[in-house]
Amino acid sequence: MPDATAPLSSARTVLVTGFPVDAARRLIRELVSDGDRVLMLARATFASEAADFAARLASSMGDVAGGTVEVLEGDILELDLGLSGARVRQLHAEVQEIHHLAAISYLGIRASRMRAVNIEGLRELLELALGMRSLQRLCLWSTAFVAGAREGLVREDELMVGQRFRNPYEQTKAEAEVLARAAMGKLPITVVRPSIVVGDSQSGEVSRFDGPYQMISAIVRAAVDASVSLPGRGDYPLNVVPVDHAVKAAMFLTRHPEAVGGTFHLVDQNPLTARQFFEAVADAAERPRPSTAWLPGSVTRALLSLPGLAARSNERSFLEWFDTDVRFDDRRARALLDPGGLHCPPATSYVETLVRYVRETA
Repeated sequence: MPDATAPLSSARTVLVTGFPVDAARRLIRELVSDGDRVLMLARATFASEAADFAARLASSMGDVAGGTVEVLEGDILELDLGLSGARVRQLHAEVQEIHHLAAISYLGIRASRMRAVNIEGLRELLELALGMRSLQRLCLWSTAFVAGAREGLVREDELMVGQRFRNPYEQTKAEAEVLARAAMGKLPITVVRPSIVVGDSQSGEVSRFDGPYQMISAIVRAAVDASVSLPGRGDYPLNVVPVDHAVKAAMFLTRHPEAVGGTFHLVDQNPLTARQFFEAVADAAERPRPSTAWLPGSVTRALLSLPGLAARSNERSFLEWFDTDVRFDDRRARALLDPGGLHCPPATSYVETLVRYVRETA
């Protein structure tokens, strides 16, 4: 196995999977701005979009950064990611770092397809990584919700503790972590677990209005005298993390020698309750705060299960998280991130930015 504690050169060759998700886009921009050479894996379906993204990125960077981005058309479900023999030999010789973000989170997709991408796709990547002679680190982007339906405190070193999974996404991401842990003896792996990822804390930018954005949009679009009801009491923490912090924290941990073989929660250390969060949204949108009358989450989930609303299955998932009294311990992450000056900003510091972006683009 390559020496994971050896210092990386100032310019790294980094393989990134998962385009076009927001975190992958933001990560690629950060890497290029740091002067790294990024090899961006994109399926044929997204190859044109990836090429446009790479061209715009190169144009926006100009001569300021020395980084570059190259699109590799491939598929994590194929042998050697569907790449040519010559390209595989190049990766084996040159790749120093991998960020694996490719996954399916949308619950409207067949569970079998989700299992194939989230588990077997990782397996293919791990096989390829075994041949990478210059590899310094492989960062697996997981999710804090591998905790499933657990309540109370969830620690970073805990994984399979008999928890019930509420949907295939939670289960397949947990099983992917099992696969990654089994490979840690052969590969320098770091696992990061963001909570609910929202838009950029500085710009509000986000590509999909799902999860908490359905409620944010409802509040923003409400009449000036209308009060929106929450799908539950809203008494439990709503742990959200802006994408820019998640990316910077993951990059930092990926390059920290003490993070090899570790799993780290990327979360808000002091999350607002769901009611407090959406009250802040209402204040920023200059709309009435959510009504004290609330609709039980079980009723809302049942309504979203009706024919014609199946496409909103990700909202059902969000409601399940909304109703769970869970807290994510992040002491391991903070022990490394705090000295580096990386702290998740409080939601109150950027909620106005999220609201402004929704108002301007929705």
